[in-house]
Amino acid sequence: MENVASISPASPPARLLRLDVLRELREDIVLCRLPPGAELREAELAERFGVSKSPVRDALSRLVHEGLVIVMPRQGYRVASISLRDVRDMFEYRAVLEAACLRAVVRNASDEQLRSLDRFRRFDEAAYEDGFIGYNRDFHSRLAELCGNARLVGAVAAQMDQMDRVVTMSVTAMRRSDPARLVAQHGSIIDALQRRDARRAATLVERHIGAAQKRVCSALEKLAILE
Repeated sequence: MENVASISPASPPARLLRLDVLRELREDIVLCRLPPGAELREAELAERFGVSKSPVRDALSRLVHEGLVIVMPRQGYRVASISLRDVRDMFEYRAVLEAACLRAVVRNASDEQLRSLDRFRRFDEAAYEDGFIGYNRDFHSRLAELCGNARLVGAVAAQMDQMDRVVTMSVTAMRRSDPARLVAQHGSIIDALQRRDARRAATLVERHIGAAQKRVCSALEKLAILE
């Protein structure tokens, strides 16, 4: 009988390795641990994660598709830069997406699901490691989940990753913001949804995102960190 102590531990499944590399790289980019313009070298990343170049290459390819990484011909990869025009486009696209989501929420969500949104009427700072940014992401992600359209949910999730990076870069603006006022805006959106007033809910979320666009763009212009 083979000695158990001599048996090497099973290697992690290849799929798991690929997902781990993708998840960590995406988080590093979204949280700006890898800032816009940073070079990404396959060999260095493979060494960091203790894997071959294959899962790193797969992760980079996925992040290129998501718009977080760009390919530099004959040079490798870079973290995608962001221009002020990009930021405005992101907010405008997000407003369209979320307004569509809320119309679908009114059609598809149950009364119980709509009542569950009441937990977002207050901001519990202790519940989120990243503070208000985490609470805000949770709120908008939950709205998307209730719409019942998998493609809309996926589109909003991808956009939130892009927006988290922008918000992280403008974190000083978020600290100056009044959380109570923003939470009250969320409350108004919840009121409209629970009344199943699709038009009002869509209008409120468009205004809410429009105000965030002005606030974040103003902060980024002052910080002079965009292209």
